[in-house]
Amino acid sequence: MSVDAVVEELNEIVKPDGAVLRVRASSPTALHLELDLSESSCPECVVPKELILDILRSRVALVDPDVRTIELDDPREPAA
Repeated sequence: MSVDAVVEELNEIVKPDGAVLRVRASSPTALHLELDLSESSCPECVVPKELILDILRSRVALVDPDVRTIELDDPREPAA
């Protein structure tokens, strides 16, 4: 299994609510994703950001322990 496969696995979780996880950038030690809710009729129904990150961290650690930084842009969060 690869990091891409982990992202696809998570997409199967968020897809029923109209969401898509997309890789924005990756390196040997970092992964930056965005949560696209543009097709979602119920953004608040999508798995919360922290749970997505928890799943990503645990699954990615198994397939590529060198990836230590995982970021997720979630449009449900107010801009800083």
